[in-house]
Amino acid sequence: MDLINRASRLKAKLVFILGFCLLSQLTQAQTSSFPNRPIHLIVPTAPGAITDIAARLVAQKMGTLLGQPIIVDNKAGAGTMIGSDFVVKSPADGYTLLYASSITHGTLPALSKSLPYDPIKDFTPVAGVFWYASTIVCHPSVPANNIKELIEYAKKNPNKLTNASAGVGSGNHFSGELFNVMAGVQILHVPYKGSGPAMQDVIAGHASCSHDGASKQYVEAGKVKALATTGLEKDPRYPNLLTVNDSGIPGYSVTWWQALAAPAGTPPEVVAKISEAAKLALSDSQLQSKAYDIGLNIKYLGPLELGKQMQDTLQKFKTIAEQAHIKEN
Repeated sequence: MDLINRASRLKAKLVFILGFCLLSQLTQAQTSSFPNRPIHLIVPTAPGAITDIAARLVAQKMGTLLGQPIIVDNKAGAGTMIGSDFVVKSPADGYTLLYASSITHGTLPALSKSLPYDPIKDFTPVAGVFWYASTIVCHPSVPANNIKELIEYAKKNPNKLTNASAGVGSGNHFSGELFNVMAGVQILHVPYKGSGPAMQDVIAGHASCSHDGASKQYVEAGKVKALATTGLEKDPRYPNLLTVNDSGIPGYSVTWWQALAAPAGTPPEVVAKISEAAKLALSDSQLQSKAYDIGLNIKYLGPLELGKQMQDTLQKFKTIAEQAHIKEN
């Protein structure tokens, strides 16, 4: 009887081992043939925005390199939450990706107390692709031509100047509030329904300034004046413009990034293949030129580097929200 029981247990173990080996082989076969069908890249913003345009640039080139089309799907709403949540709930097989950003993994989770997912644990970092800094621009009537003069005027005239933003919790809101805290000034925040309307009111003189990442055309046309960029390093789009850090506020830095992320648990082999395709796509001169034209700088990050950037970004914006008392609507 004991021999029969031992034989049964041995048989069960052999079946388990055989099953595991077969599953392992099947998984390896699936990942080695990846991709064998179209990939969906979820953009959590509306069509036509810079984020959407950038995602399509990357998707088109990567699709060519991977031998399968990458279809861009816009799932906008709830400050990028809807698109992000869709990706989290998708199969972790590499066929559904998120076009992630400093918003999806920074400003939104820094404020929101009702996210249905964890912005760090529920995603697999794949590849960083672009970065850009904001530019502090003001209407020509503002009596300041650099950051030092802006600070001096703002200190003498509390809340007389205004910072037009894309809304409470938006990138230019965070950037402006950090400026207030670090410069020791009071520039009044005025939220708009998007960065476009905010910039139009600065151009019209109804608002004083804005921290905007896509204002170069207005600067070149003389409709607004650029005072500084918000990154630690000089923005390639403005080689002759100082950063805020170099203009009297040491340590000030707010930059924005865009990247590819997948659901948590996506196989490392698949992640590596997608990440390598992104790296090769970013080396394409035509893609670089088109990205530069819409205000983006190339910066590839591998999965580990991107993962650290996501964590650092979230912590940074949580800190800014606490210091500046930025609260969710």
